[in-house]
Amino acid sequence: MKTRHGVIAATLALTVAFATAGCTTTGGDATASTDTIRTTIDIPATFDPTLATSLPDFLLARTSYDTLVRRDSGGLVPGLATTWTSTPTQAVFTIRTDATCSDGTKITPTVVKNSLDYFARPNSGSTQVVYTFGPGNTPTITADDAAGTVTVDIASPWPYMVDAMSVSSSGIICPAGLADPAGLAAGTVKGSESGPYALKTFQPGVSYDYTLRDDYSAWPTWTSTVSGSPAKNLTYTVSPDSTATANLVLGGQLDVGKIQATTRDRFQGQTGYNVTVNPFSDSYLVFNEREGSPFADEALRKGVIQAIDRSMFGNVTSQDTGTVLTSLGADSVSCVSGSTIDIPSQDVAAATAALSGKKIRLVAPTIVGPAGAGNEYIAEALRAAGAEVDLTNTDVGSWITTVVAKPGDWDMTVFADLNFLGSLASPLLNLTGPTIDAGGTNYGAVANPTAEAGFATANSATDESARCAALDETVQALVSRSDTLPLLNDAFIYASRPGFTVQMLGGALDDPLFRIAK
Repeated sequence: MKTRHGVIAATLALTVAFATAGCTTTGGDATASTDTIRTTIDIPATFDPTLATSLPDFLLARTSYDTLVRRDSGGLVPGLATTWTSTPTQAVFTIRTDATCSDGTKITPTVVKNSLDYFARPNSGSTQVVYTFGPGNTPTITADDAAGTVTVDIASPWPYMVDAMSVSSSGIICPAGLADPAGLAAGTVKGSESGPYALKTFQPGVSYDYTLRDDYSAWPTWTSTVSGSPAKNLTYTVSPDSTATANLVLGGQLDVGKIQATTRDRFQGQTGYNVTVNPFSDSYLVFNEREGSPFADEALRKGVIQAIDRSMFGNVTSQDTGTVLTSLGADSVSCVSGSTIDIPSQDVAAATAALSGKKIRLVAPTIVGPAGAGNEYIAEALRAAGAEVDLTNTDVGSWITTVVAKPGDWDMTVFADLNFLGSLASPLLNLTGPTIDAGGTNYGAVANPTAEAGFATANSATDESARCAALDETVQALVSRSDTLPLLNDAFIYASRPGFTVQMLGGALDDPLFRIAK
């Protein structure tokens, strides 16, 4: 991942981008007399969907590469696959017959197989393979062009595989892209796209311009109402901060933009403007429990948890546009609604008894509230309980590098989990199983046998109610042993000007549907 430019540099870049965008509408009262949508993005690191690591990577992947299934408010709907069947160790997809690549190549089951093989390749550096096929699994993928099917087999049960095929990192890459992986990642390959938009031009760190394919017809059949028309031209512009974005939407230089809760009130009373608040990132505590870390001691972990007022964290982080978690995911996450996890309440006296004089290194990303305000709150809560806290409030790239590659440099973190999978399996993979240095995703080297057993039971279950019960038991085992504390589902807030809409269906964080109103 790459860090953001400074506000001054990014503002200058925005000025250049808008001066060269060639858009036809101006002013806050413009309607759909344009064929272009201009929206915001953070700086992406790659155009290869399999190497996506941050939200902007996933957004660009979604723009150009179709997935086998898509998320909708009522569940999964067909994408490149018209139908599918699955067990915990196998999924069979029937591929639609009318889909083509941007260079005209027909998308056959063999094209799909080759792309999924590339996605699952060993030592790719992909962060998403384990979430897609399950820990320790190397999938066996077969194509039957005559039958029109692709079959994915795995050794250990992972019942979330079909859901994972809705995530844009599994987007189908056409043969032209597979023939040139370096060019694919750099955005220079022509004909690699299976999805609706082809990359036209881009200025790294400034703007990314896409054109709707004239021959594209493989739109999903949504169960939700998706009104309006897709833009013929879609421009993503790197925006420096929420204040600047709000100004640009109100001034007509942007059509849709991500804003912070702190600027949403500026759109009240503005005729035709719309602000949508979407469930987004789930945050929870992760402790470094390796030998030599202070948080190898359960009593100290419990003290941290007792120091925190989760409602206050939510207020500071999202101005109450987010929702305090009842589990390790939002209510929209599978198996969470109606969850009865027993989560400890704040107890400052007990926290002080445990933490007074202790030194804690808190490393966390600035996306936890405006400029990392949520991290600042937690640091202050621990200091109020007598701890000496060294807070590193840093960009996402530096944060994940420290947590993954420098285990001796941090004691605890606020984990910002985008949970593209839409399942409790996503956060649980981060808190169970092999550690990062052993090829797993267990960031804090948590060793909780009860949680491990519960997760294994959940993954083997063929009945959804039994799986949900086992997932609940797994979360409870982690919370009860103070291995984590569920905090907040933060909001993703879009502002759109008259004539433009955006929807995020079914909690699909990487799948905003931008439309020009009819």
